[in-house]
Amino acid sequence: MMILPFTLPDKLKILVLWCVFCIPVYAFSQSGLSWSPAIPVAAAGFGSSSPRLALLADGTPVAVWGKSGITPQIWCAHWNGTAFSPPVQVNTAAISPGVYDFGGLDVAAFGQQVFIVFENFNQGIFLAHSNDSGASWQPPVTVYATPPGMGTTISAIATNASGNPLVTFLLQTSAETDAHVHLARSTDGGLNFTEFTNASAPAGDNGQACECCYQDILTVGDDTVFIAFRANRNNLRDMWVTRSTDGAGTFMAACDADSQDWVVSACPFSGPRLARLAGDSLLTVWMSKGSGATRVYASTLHGGTMEKGSELGFSGSSGAAVFNQNHPDVAGMRDTVAMIWEESGFSGTGQDLVCAFSTSGAGGLTTNVVAQPEAGTQKLPQLSYSNGIFHLLYVNGTQGLAYRQAEIVAPADAGEVFSKRDRVRIQPNPASDFLNLQTTITIGSVEVITVTGYTILTPPPKQGALNVSNLLPGVYFLKILNVNGEVLDIQKFIKQ
Repeated sequence: MMILPFTLPDKLKILVLWCVFCIPVYAFSQSGLSWSPAIPVAAAGFGSSSPRLALLADGTPVAVWGKSGITPQIWCAHWNGTAFSPPVQVNTAAISPGVYDFGGLDVAAFGQQVFIVFENFNQGIFLAHSNDSGASWQPPVTVYATPPGMGTTISAIATNASGNPLVTFLLQTSAETDAHVHLARSTDGGLNFTEFTNASAPAGDNGQACECCYQDILTVGDDTVFIAFRANRNNLRDMWVTRSTDGAGTFMAACDADSQDWVVSACPFSGPRLARLAGDSLLTVWMSKGSGATRVYASTLHGGTMEKGSELGFSGSSGAAVFNQNHPDVAGMRDTVAMIWEESGFSGTGQDLVCAFSTSGAGGLTTNVVAQPEAGTQKLPQLSYSNGIFHLLYVNGTQGLAYRQAEIVAPADAGEVFSKRDRVRIQPNPASDFLNLQTTITIGSVEVITVTGYTILTPPPKQGALNVSNLLPGVYFLKILNVNGEVLDIQKFIKQ
């Protein structure tokens, strides 16, 4: 009998068991995380360019990607509760989307709405919109029309707290020089884009950006917007973060997040990613060859003061003397954070994905780094986080798209978590005020445990309910014991 190392609906368990016994899949463990086997999203025939991942309001993953060729296409698939839906082609009307290995499109979600931004270098930046989780698509609207003699490329998208999309893109000459990061914003849910800003200007040199590296955009509420991008100041291609506090109307502050000072005349084709941690702390991750080797890095940034904190580098996980790291992504909430990247040098498998995980903020990332071995070349990972689950989309060894999820577990009690699962039911989960405990077994005591293993609350439940209103938002574990002090169950819950 196979015990699945994560909680899934019964139908999905059947699907995973089918994958285990009928096709080669790989599962791996990591202290604090329990990863699922790989689940297919789309075969290679649908393309696998520029994979992107967004989460709906309930945490449902939506995958988007492109197919290059004579007739470029954009495809979408969403999780339906048991598997990913058959791919749906996104309506791009008469516009031929520019899609390529690492870029050309991006995706964001708000509620059950899905927004995809894509490009045509000579025509402009465009937005496709779905109101039904990606099942059907409206005709695209123009975000920004390319002016004569110019080109528009490599866009990114996010929504603010009101659900309005904000789009960044590179505006450059038609010869692909003199690039700057511009931002377009909508105030009517993406129907129109009427306000445009040079978002990279505060970085100096009028915000000269790398002409072929992607950006990232992070919103906090309706007013605060952060943009991360690779600059190009006389071939010095370091990472910068700029900030707006007026809803992206103006960008007035900037921080050099990268001390590697990589000088190169060719384009790296790799950009930064951003995540928000506890308080005003941000984490940006990127690739640089400033040390002479292709490595990934992470640095913290205080979003209020725009001052850089610590910078981290990562040694190789393959044991090879020569290896490369690239295309990192990052996701998390407060002190729970994961980072993933592609790395070469693995014997037998070639290029695999490597994950770093921490429940103590960015500083803990370098102490918990685990590779994900899988046959063939894995690349272009995309990572998202919601309700205690990390979601991973990537290109697998057959050049199709695959998905994995990782559930946070308490490392010291992982065996008990799975061997005693479901002896006690808790609801609602996530919870804001009270957790209701349902069981036929007499409960003696309970313990609330943080993801780092600290017991922070041991109140007796009253009439089957536990007050959790004073807990900070985040992931916790509830250890339930009988009157003899024996563990009945250990359940994970989310405090909203």
